[in-house]
Amino acid sequence: MEWSKLKTVILLMLAGVNLFLLGLVGVRVTQGAFYEDETRQAVIQVLERGGISFLPEQIPEDITLPPLTLTRSRDDEADIARLFLGPTVQTGESDLRPSYTGTGGTAEFSMNGSFTIALTGESWTCPPGQDIGQASQDCLEQMGFQAGEEELFTQGDTTWATYCQMWEGAPVFSCQVSLTWSGSVLTQVEGIRLSGEAADSSSTLLSTPTVLMRFLAGVSQNGYICSQIRSMEDGYLASGSTRSVQLTPVWRISTDTGDYFVDAVTGTVTPDI
Repeated sequence: MEWSKLKTVILLMLAGVNLFLLGLVGVRVTQGAFYEDETRQAVIQVLERGGISFLPEQIPEDITLPPLTLTRSRDDEADIARLFLGPTVQTGESDLRPSYTGTGGTAEFSMNGSFTIALTGESWTCPPGQDIGQASQDCLEQMGFQAGEEELFTQGDTTWATYCQMWEGAPVFSCQVSLTWSGSVLTQVEGIRLSGEAADSSSTLLSTPTVLMRFLAGVSQNGYICSQIRSMEDGYLASGSTRSVQLTPVWRISTDTGDYFVDAVTGTVTPDI
């Protein structure tokens, strides 16, 4: 057989093998999607048998947030104090809990990320034509706090604006900052914030159906009461020492009786108190 004809036959054989393998992969993908859908439907049925209805249209995809280890930095605390208070003097000698005083008020920072800034007079006001929500977000942006999940509450002339910190686009549920406004004047900023460098910490994450099964088991074992799952949101919880902070991926499951966190690594269920 001539070489050109033999080469053609070989190419046709290789093309046939590739088509066969492609078809085999397609079948496996289709079967995998079918089994995954079956699993998710079975989980909803198990929840219902446990007395919990699942209101979202479908179970979310598996969580993809990487566990992180953050090395906390405190280099920006003095800059934040000056941002709100103007020229400042450090009045607290301890590096563990430094405090600052300026013409605009006082500021105090702790190693665990908590802080309180009390403003006097009208050192920071809401610009004319801007609402409190936007003014609060602009304020947090200037201090390097990526804000999400706005919650505004007004009573009389006082408005409280509370925000959850975002880390690389994901909410850190345990880090929140609240701004207090008296009319259009900002009087206090306080809460917990994270700053520093984060590195991935390798861990295997639970699938969403497994998380829901752990949630059902945790509710039963701990005597929690709920009858509806209304929403699921993925994010982080921060824990650990003052210098090294663990950011653990979690699901926040909102129910008719309150919110719960399910650790996406261990499956531990804790109420959002």
